[in-house]
Amino acid sequence: MALTTVQQNLVSAMQASAEEILSLRGVMETIVAMYASEGMTSITDEDLQMYPPFAHITAVELTAAKNAYDDLKTALGGYIGGEAAYKLMKIVGKVPK
Repeated sequence: MALTTVQQNLVSAMQASAEEILSLRGVMETIVAMYASEGMTSITDEDLQMYPPFAHITAVELTAAKNAYDDLKTALGGYIGGEAAYKLMKIVGKVPK
């Protein structure tokens, strides 16, 4: 049975979004690693308020966002059979960045 146009479009969208998610997984790993190594835990509300693009962010919110990256990274898992990242990788036609 041939795929319908809608089915082809859906598979294509799944491939594209899987590739984006896997690319973001790498970015999240870097952010989490650098958060610790760059002393981000010592940032205060006052530090953030000194910079207009960050003035609306509190130190607690920044930490919560970093923890969300941890949660997302954990949920995606690694490129090991059965984990979400592995399942997404199976439908992508190239090695994730």
